[in-house]
Amino acid sequence: MKTIIRKLPVVLVATLLFLTVKVAHGQVSVTSSYSQNFDSIGTALPSGWGVWTSSTTTGNGSAFTWSGTAIANNASASVTTYFRNLPGETQTWTAGLLSGTDRAIGWRGDNAAARDGSITFTFSSTSNWSFTGLSFDLFTPNSSGTAATFNLEYQIGASGTFAQLAGKSYTTNTAQNPLTITSIVLTALDLAPLNDQSGQVTLRLNNTAISGTPWNTLALDNFSYTAAAIPEPSTYALLGGIAALGLVAYRRKTRLRR
Repeated sequence: MKTIIRKLPVVLVATLLFLTVKVAHGQVSVTSSYSQNFDSIGTALPSGWGVWTSSTTTGNGSAFTWSGTAIANNASASVTTYFRNLPGETQTWTAGLLSGTDRAIGWRGDNAAARDGSITFTFSSTSNWSFTGLSFDLFTPNSSGTAATFNLEYQIGASGTFAQLAGKSYTTNTAQNPLTITSIVLTALDLAPLNDQSGQVTLRLNNTAISGTPWNTLALDNFSYTAAAIPEPSTYALLGGIAALGLVAYRRKTRLRR
């Protein structure tokens, strides 16, 4: 009995460490710059990224099990390939294109759950950071389908309603041509709601369709952002103090000259 009692704290600590690692794996910390070309998704999704089915206005939905297997750009959807490892935007399009080192996150749904899915990127916190820019590319990796609209949304905290970021909605596949690329660029003003948040912040690319399958395939590539550190209040106080000392010195020098 004594042995069990002595080992129990160790078990609890190990369990807590496991849970901490598990939670942290799905989130990332803000850095001054970040870029992701998704060329490594043959092994796993990059840290911070998630793909989901059955997303709602207040939740991501059901986590989709990612497979790193390369899939042809015009392959039919299935329960294991709604989200897929596709050739990236620099590829020369051909029907059934499969290989190539440039990769992108692909998305193709054939039912309501997959159609109502989303792609997310989650920060553990944005405390003391201000975003200065963000960009990514959306493109059509197939030669058929109809136009679809996707909203770029955000959620502050681990729960609550997703809001559309600066009214940003995007239509893809308008020309129904392969590799029709839409480059999305957001400014510091667009990104202001994400700044200096003490808790989790999630960015989400969400399909707005409410019925049918209005699009064939979508791909996301070349995501990047920049951010600037927000000085601590103590830094402002220090700068203010230095400025005040400079003013005093200037006034003394002025009086002496008189």
